[in-house]
Amino acid sequence: MTYPSPLDRARRAVHDPDPTIRQEAALRLGTLADASMAAELVSLLVSEDDFFVRETLTWAVVAQAEAALPHLLAALDRPDASRVQVLHALSKIRDQDAVPHILPLADDPDPAVAAKAWWALGRTGTPQVVPTLVDRLGDEDEARRRELTAALEQLGTPAVPALAERLLDRSTLPEVRRHAAEALAAIGDPGARGALDALVTAVEEDDKEVSVVAVSALGLLDLAEVDGVLERLRESQDRWLAITADWLLTDRAERRAERRPRQR
Repeated sequence: MTYPSPLDRARRAVHDPDPTIRQEAALRLGTLADASMAAELVSLLVSEDDFFVRETLTWAVVAQAEAALPHLLAALDRPDASRVQVLHALSKIRDQDAVPHILPLADDPDPAVAAKAWWALGRTGTPQVVPTLVDRLGDEDEARRRELTAALEQLGTPAVPALAERLLDRSTLPEVRRHAAEALAAIGDPGARGALDALVTAVEEDDKEVSVVAVSALGLLDLAEVDGVLERLRESQDRWLAITADWLLTDRAERRAERRPRQR
């Protein structure tokens, strides 16, 4: 009598009505499956309703990233919400070859699909995606702004020159300049060091709603020049700016002290 292999049992169990059984089967598939099962794994991923099973299937798909990539890209043409999970998997694979396929979804009418596309693009770390993300700065919806900021944080240093340019562009809305400063703060040190001059200009010359974020982003940069700027700002006639600069100088000194090796 021939008994089914563990892999065959998992392939059957992953279709069980009980999500707990499907979860266990998905875990076994992630352990036992090989590249030849990539298409089947992607098919299971896009048809799964249970969140936890989907996450485990995502792990199984990513484990076969090279073989799964063409099937994931094909699944982006589906008209349903499964594209969110496909983009989630692509964000973990971080293959730059996927960028041309993801870019059109940055404008998808489904906000969940669009936001996940931004995240997946940011995760690739390629300068090619910078215009698509930066052109969406200043969205009125707070949740969408946070999603875009997170994507730009993932992108990191490649986004900094374009963000600095938007921060300095006084022809744009203050909401756009503020969002650019928020993204630079999220990128932080050392990634955002290239925006030092733009941040200083924004702090000293822009509207309060922009300068308040810009000075926070400036204080995150671990550069000696920042201390000089903050010391100058501490003498500002703007009471709020002076207090903020003083607080940031104190905070920076405390962080440096924490990093300093303790003497025995």
